[in-house]
Amino acid sequence: MSSLPSTPLSMEESLPMLALALPPISCMVWNVQGAGSSNFISSLKDLIHANKPNVLVLVETHMGGDQAIKIINYDGHERVDAVGFSGGIWVFWKSEDVIVSPLLKHTQHITMEITRRGDTPWYFSAVYASPDPMKRKELWKDLQEFARLNNKPWMIAGDFNDTRFPSERNSSCRETDRRSRLFNNWIEDMDLIEVEFSGAAHTWARGHSLETRHSARLGRALYNEQWATRFDKAAMKHLPAIHSDHCPILISPNGFAPLQALHRPFRFQATWMTHENFKDFIAQK
Repeated sequence: MSSLPSTPLSMEESLPMLALALPPISCMVWNVQGAGSSNFISSLKDLIHANKPNVLVLVETHMGGDQAIKIINYDGHERVDAVGFSGGIWVFWKSEDVIVSPLLKHTQHITMEITRRGDTPWYFSAVYASPDPMKRKELWKDLQEFARLNNKPWMIAGDFNDTRFPSERNSSCRETDRRSRLFNNWIEDMDLIEVEFSGAAHTWARGHSLETRHSARLGRALYNEQWATRFDKAAMKHLPAIHSDHCPILISPNGFAPLQALHRPFRFQATWMTHENFKDFIAQK
């Protein structure tokens, strides 16, 4: 049976698709709980192939030194080495898609400026908060100081080792409730907003029975008002956990394309060039 001819898209429909043809920025952040095994490397390569992040952040690597740049084929990289077998943050990026300029390095975060080629820059802090509540306060103070001195669109993402609400843990106690209040106070003081997510409610889980099961939402992405205004379609996915007890989180500032949109035909039509807003649209993208 012959298929019906597809209807070309109008300029109003297709110009946004033309913008999508430009390299988008997507960030994947994953607490890997150690990056030394061959199984981890295989899992990571599968994740990269499936999701194609331009910027990749691995935290709790438990490793340091030049091991970071030997794992995958990204030509840009920055790192904070693990202290002994604790912590570690590695950031990788594809320089043909984005320009990344590291600004601050801390044991619990790397803060950088990110620019999609041909676009205006924004800030990104990749976070691995210490399991020690007192050390987490150092992280919050450091990021507050950065916010005080800088005024640009800014996203903060990673493993915060804290939860905000009782629903973000499968069990709570007086101490976790107290820590949640402190975390929420910091978020409110910073005027930060949550990136909406899809996928599992909790990003970390351990234990295989009801008696031993513990889970929590430790991974998240937060952003300021300027970032919210610029990326009003931002979305995040909690990907299935493999190799690690933590889910990778995939963040797309421009949102994820609906599946049906991926199959619509795109055809450039010369008449679009006569549209009065064509040049302005291309310049903005």
